[in-house]
Amino acid sequence: MTATILILGDGTGGLVAANLLAKEAARRNAALQIKLIGQSPMHTYQPGLLFLPFQKPGYRGLSDIQRENAQFVGPGVEYLLERISAVDPHSRTVTTAQGSYSYDWLVLALGCRTVLDDVEGLDEHWGKRAFGFYTPDSALRLAQALQEFKGGELLIDVADMPIKCPVAPIEFACLMDEYLIERGLRSKTNLTLVTPLTGAFTKPICNEMLTGMLAGKNVNVVPNASLATVTDKAIACPDGKEIPFDLLVTIPPHEGSALIDDAGLGDGIGFGLTDKQTLKALKAERIFLLGDNTNVPTSKAGSVAHFQAEVVVHNLLREIDGKPALPLADGHANCFIETGFGKAILIDFNYDIQPVPGKFPLPLLGPMSLLKETRINHLGKLAFKPIYWKMLLPGHNIPLVGSRMSTSGKRMEVLQQH
Repeated sequence: MTATILILGDGTGGLVAANLLAKEAARRNAALQIKLIGQSPMHTYQPGLLFLPFQKPGYRGLSDIQRENAQFVGPGVEYLLERISAVDPHSRTVTTAQGSYSYDWLVLALGCRTVLDDVEGLDEHWGKRAFGFYTPDSALRLAQALQEFKGGELLIDVADMPIKCPVAPIEFACLMDEYLIERGLRSKTNLTLVTPLTGAFTKPICNEMLTGMLAGKNVNVVPNASLATVTDKAIACPDGKEIPFDLLVTIPPHEGSALIDDAGLGDGIGFGLTDKQTLKALKAERIFLLGDNTNVPTSKAGSVAHFQAEVVVHNLLREIDGKPALPLADGHANCFIETGFGKAILIDFNYDIQPVPGKFPLPLLGPMSLLKETRINHLGKLAFKPIYWKMLLPGHNIPLVGSRMSTSGKRMEVLQQH
């Protein structure tokens, strides 16, 4: 019999999962009906949002970071551009504005979203005194605000966790430092990163390095400070601490999808309760989750969605064959951290092993260095954009980078020193 698979969400996770599943079904000659349902005709290369405010070459406008989603949907996948209104795990149906669809298995890849009205005053000042770069429109507005900035107190604020790409605020601080130097405004600007974390990052070894790197750039880091209110002159933390600004760049609070909570699958703010190793939903059978809409303890980043898609496809096909899902997901995350002036740091980690120094992807040879600022890491970040469009979204394997983290080439002995 033909099994019907519905994949909800046409972002990175949904597209990769759909294409991988179709390829694997064709290879096995498996009878699958795969429907990808989403409501975003244009696909945004989200790492590019970091560069858009600075108008870097290749990142001048939306046409540089967006493509039509339909062009990445491979053979064997039916793409439905429809607004999803409900998920019913009991009847195994998904309702959209156009109709209702039954499924045998469901994959949720609905992503997450920024929420302005969770912080008092943020919505009121958004686009006027407070700006962001996590959406295309906000990144373009910020580009204009930076052109008009003449110096003063510039705050980069992380409102609360979790957020997409936790290293992006650090990267923005580094690129902001470079931008101000190039414009002759650095000596006229106090640059501050305010974060609810205990430092620049969550993992101790990496946090120590990144916090020290920011200090070397004269970027003030204010830790343990989530965002409570925004006025036209200052932000305030829950403990009453106020920090003044002339320009505020904030990463608003994030929530998952209301569809997930309404279906009884979520944690109350739209993130699906997920088995972190099998990626199965904890509250219903025949449902898998991947990407930003999970509640697993790893970064909400494109690389994670890619690695999780491989696990979901493997486990979903096992269940179709009557076999149990395997605990294959290890929380593997891999990302470049731009540090300005043509250099970047590469980190590679999972649930249990924090970023350590070493070589990647090949031991000794690299050519990339882990937890070290290098020019080649920066070039690797720039090279990822064509790789994303031509390999990752269509569901092709990226050589030497697997869904599970490898310790090969890593200096694991560093962990014993911390």
